[in-house]
Amino acid sequence: MAKNAVFLLLAILLSLRFLFWNEKSFSKGDKVKITTVLSSEPEILDNSQFLKVGRFKILTGRYPEYDFGQKLTIKGEIKQADKAGYFLSYPQIELISEKKGQNPAINLRQKLRHVFNSVFPRPFDGIVSGIVLGDKKLISFSFYEKLKQTGTLHIMVASGMNIAMVSEGCLSFLTLFFKRKKAILFLFILIWFYSIMSGFNPPIVRAAVMATLVYFGQIIGRKTSSGRVLFLTAGLMLFFEPFLLWDIGFQLSFLATAGLVFVQPCLKSSGFFLFKNSNFSSTIAAQITTLPVLISSFGQLNLASPFVNLLILWPIPFILEAGFVIGLTGLLWTNLAIIPSYLIFPLLFYIEQIINASASIKFFQVQFTVFQPWLFWGYYIILLSLLLKAKRKSVFKTNAF
Repeated sequence: MAKNAVFLLLAILLSLRFLFWNEKSFSKGDKVKITTVLSSEPEILDNSQFLKVGRFKILTGRYPEYDFGQKLTIKGEIKQADKAGYFLSYPQIELISEKKGQNPAINLRQKLRHVFNSVFPRPFDGIVSGIVLGDKKLISFSFYEKLKQTGTLHIMVASGMNIAMVSEGCLSFLTLFFKRKKAILFLFILIWFYSIMSGFNPPIVRAAVMATLVYFGQIIGRKTSSGRVLFLTAGLMLFFEPFLLWDIGFQLSFLATAGLVFVQPCLKSSGFFLFKNSNFSSTIAAQITTLPVLISSFGQLNLASPFVNLLILWPIPFILEAGFVIGLTGLLWTNLAIIPSYLIFPLLFYIEQIINASASIKFFQVQFTVFQPWLFWGYYIILLSLLLKAKRKSVFKTNAF
């Protein structure tokens, strides 16, 4: 009863938040001036960069490169305005201050990126930096496009797996010196430090909030339900940043996690032998819940993506762990970090070759010119009805970040 009351209160507060959301609105052709500190890493395109500042999406030149933590003043004309936000194309951008040195997490991110760039050749440096830090600065545009085409770009985004592994590793270490409850308090600091270091994008924030709620439940002696934690996290994020409702990163992160929480148990209980493999069942589950958003947003789908993910996901945890060791060793002495880097060279070569080979096969890549709204909502209504039917069989037993 108390749990339902909490969610009812959150629903009321969230409704009021959207009802009285007084953010200034703009129209196409309006002139704007924005002074902001970049809270997420720009997306590097072929000859340009794509910045996100609140509801503003900004396309600008490839150079000078902008980065997470810099303070900018942006002046330009709104080229497009809709519910998803406002689009500016090649506005005037002035760098006010770097700000990097004032934030230890951002400063460490820069140093680790430099270590990976010094130790690994291309594209291995970008793969390691992407897996460990969610950093795409070192990824070439051609390889970035291959990741998109094969449906494997998510491995370059710090999210739930990163938070889970960092949390478990740090907690195991902290409990050597402190009692578990005190260790968890220190863990909260490390989780959010890593979230900032990893770019503080919606997927990593979502995972950090969920991890915080789960571990807080352990402190107060309460069991947590992954589904409730997921919806509570989404509600809290939307309460503080309502525009996230139209953010593709937030949508995909929320829906993919919902797939792990609600769909994956159904797949595993189906008895089909391939679904017994966690990597395969998790990939299919995430694909099922994100499919309409992926098609409507990107206009393409790779039918072989689940199998490509099955081939490349298994070495990711080892690369993540080894990447941390290599990065921290490199902070002491770059040449020393070269030694452990040889351990993951075969795995990085393997991932690169799988992605290159998969991207070269055009047969499985399906293009969509239009995706009707009724198909979008109809898909989710049918999926929700199937999940509600499965709920009666009590197959939901996961605890995912």
